[in-house]
Amino acid sequence: MIQRHPINLCQPDSMKSCGACCGLYNWQDHSRHTIESMLKHQTELFYSLKSYENLDSFWTLLNNNTANTKLFETIYNCEFLGFVDKGHKRVGCMLHPSVTGCPELRNHCFYGARVCSEHFCPGYSCLKIYEQTAVVRSVDDWYLYGLAITDIDFVKEFFRLAENTMGEGIKEERLNHPAVIEALADFFRLKQDWKYKSGKNRLGKYYFSGAEYNIARIEYKKNGVSSRQVMTGYLSAWNLSLLLKMS
Repeated sequence: MIQRHPINLCQPDSMKSCGACCGLYNWQDHSRHTIESMLKHQTELFYSLKSYENLDSFWTLLNNNTANTKLFETIYNCEFLGFVDKGHKRVGCMLHPSVTGCPELRNHCFYGARVCSEHFCPGYSCLKIYEQTAVVRSVDDWYLYGLAITDIDFVKEFFRLAENTMGEGIKEERLNHPAVIEALADFFRLKQDWKYKSGKNRLGKYYFSGAEYNIARIEYKKNGVSSRQVMTGYLSAWNLSLLLKMS
């Protein structure tokens, strides 16, 4: 990881990682169960190869067994995304040198080794270090971590509310407090547990149609959702601000 990025958001630790830029969630059915099943299949198929010279057969077998449909045509769904540890806690590139020991294998994927090694998602540049730290410390699950760390607005708006409530900036050392970590985890779990979310042609706040996408505006009143239910994010930020002041 290049020195200018003090936190490796792609593979932060042994408990989780992110594969969003490889198309991890770019499926119509991007539920945990479906994505996990696809990753397990891709992983088992990749490691069943007798040698890395059989990558053409891997593509053929995989494409013949993929029933899911892409969500956004412009994003490529990499075939070589899979679990890169025995415990299936981390997703990543199965062609990466840290996995295969072969530095040039990534040139067999769609983007190639250079693009893959030099690409950094917006989280690296748009999220402040304490915001990155908050997500990394409070989420220990590959599926939820990828959803949270790539949703810049979701993370930043939460901390904006918390800082406004506190009347001061957040000090990174306070993020070590167990109660603070748990409060953060509760909020980030809304990414997968929010019962009012829409699944079809949607991922987060975006609505997709072929090669086009737009921000989907939620009509809360039309859907019968009360203002109290909409306040969940604000109340979570308010609770966090109290915990930060006490820690």
